Amino acid sequence: MLTRRTFVAAAAFAAAVSTSAPRIAMADQAALESFISSLSKQAITELSSASTDKERAAKLLPILQQYFDMPKLAKHTLGLYWKRATPDEQQAYVEVFTEYMSAVYGKRFAEYSGQSLVVQKVRESGETSTVFTIVKGAEGEPRVDWDVNTSDGNKITDVRVEGLSLAETHRQEFASVISSNGGKVQALIDILKKKVASI
Repeated sequence: MLTRRTFVAAAAFAAAVSTSAPRIAMADQAALESFISSLSKQAITELSSASTDKERAAKLLPILQQYFDMPKLAKHTLGLYWKRATPDEQQAYVEVFTEYMSAVYGKRFAEYSGQSLVVQKVRESGETSTVFTIVKGAEGEPRVDWDVNTSDGNKITDVRVEGLSLAETHRQEFASVISSNGGKVQALIDILKKKVASI
């Protein structure tokens, strides 16, 4: 279900290294352009040096921790179950969720083949700005939108591929898993740990 979207998002990490985004007039917007470009450059440099899924996951993990608000993303993907989880489960979930995301996106990055990211525009709205991009070279040149919280050192809070939120997609998927396991958050944690270990 996530194959095409996760591939496009993974490609977007790398794309800006080969394409300079157009200059944006406002200083804050130019800073966001630079932010996405730096993310892409670091991702393609690190992940391109890896030859296995396990190595790519290990390379991507610190990038997610640096550029993404993983605690906020984890809390969102757990939805209503976040408040039902114990503090220990919440902490364990944030950790395994971050590892799981690095595994999923690292694996999809193996299919990256030189697509280029082009910034179209930046929309500012309070503490959150959205960087609108398209992926040149990918089928249909899909749009990838990056939500960035600018109030705390620029942290990505969601990525939407062709309007579909990856955070929301995972939230629905995980809610189904928890519901199928008696409403136990620990069941999801254990499943994600197994998936990460199976790389």
